[in-house]
Amino acid sequence: MLSNLKFQYSFISFLCLLTVLTLEAPALGSYSQENKTFPEDELKFFWRDDKAGFTTFLYRAENRLPKYKKFFEQAAEEINVHWTLIAAISYQESHWNPKAISQTGVRGMMMLTQKTAKEMGIKKRTNPQDSILGGANYFQKIMDKLPPEVSRLDKIWMSLAAYNLGFKNVELARHLTEAYDLNPNLWSDVSIALEEVLVDRYGKESAEFVKHDQVLNYVDRINLYYTTLSILNKEEELFLLAQK
Repeated sequence: MLSNLKFQYSFISFLCLLTVLTLEAPALGSYSQENKTFPEDELKFFWRDDKAGFTTFLYRAENRLPKYKKFFEQAAEEINVHWTLIAAISYQESHWNPKAISQTGVRGMMMLTQKTAKEMGIKKRTNPQDSILGGANYFQKIMDKLPPEVSRLDKIWMSLAAYNLGFKNVELARHLTEAYDLNPNLWSDVSIALEEVLVDRYGKESAEFVKHDQVLNYVDRINLYYTTLSILNKEEELFLLAQK
């Protein structure tokens, strides 16, 4: 299981790294509508197990995201991540619905708790701009808690898990990972130890304990949205530059 997870996250990290490099690479002068190659096959491959979800995501990316894109961009200016990552977290949390609310009372674009909103200085969680700014700053705050020896991509994975579960659980998992002579700076190792932490702390809540599976899926889905948005955004940037 450990080797499979390591391979999975190494592959995901590789894809994510390609995405980041693509976002930062200079546009080619010869780019035009005629030779524009939209990575449809690549995106379909990423979404091969959820074709309906892909269709829905593209629709919402075209019809909902433009209303809030500037807020994601503004929030990203204050922190050390690209706006597409914040938008991906928001899609996982609320599907870009500022009025979203869960059974546990979290709400808004970034599904903030009252405690987190207060901590981030957010007065109205259903205000899209405030929610996005609060969620982005909270995510960066989690990233900053992790030691510098953790790679940027592993910080992202761990911080996503902490955004979903709370930083304490990730912190305990890192300590347990080290106790098992594994690497506490690798998400693929920490994610293994995280299962034991969650079962120990919350396992009595349900006869069919699935919290660990849920957080792994949470991280994977956000990476899928992040990769997709990054590719779509880069294609749009290249096309607009070619028209100038």
